[in-house]
Amino acid sequence: MFEKLIGAQIVNVGDECIEVKIGAEVFKLEITSDDGDCCGFADFTTKLLYLPNDLRNPVITNVTREDSESYDDDSSVITFFGESKPLATIESNAGSGSGWGYGAFVSLRCNALDIDETLASW
Repeated sequence: MFEKLIGAQIVNVGDECIEVKIGAEVFKLEITSDDGDCCGFADFTTKLLYLPNDLRNPVITNVTREDSESYDDDSSVITFFGESKPLATIESNAGSGSGWGYGAFVSLRCNALDIDETLASW
């Protein structure tokens, strides 16, 4: 699903979204989370790994996903790579203190690009 972002230019990385430019159009990749019920939790952080420049922001050449799961949580790291280095990351985590699943999740969505990806769920 992330292959749709290859060739896109990162315009902005915010607390709840990443904006990318494809051609002349800007798309917003929205990151949402829900703690679910009881003692569930879900959180995420976004990081921009380069100094932005409005005219010459780097282009995404690859996107990787690393998943990790333990007895009480699920997590992932999405890394957007440029030609020679990482450009941005989304680190996601969902779980519960008890280990039981309560419906907690973190997702990445962009309806215009048909992206609907669960990054972590428990």
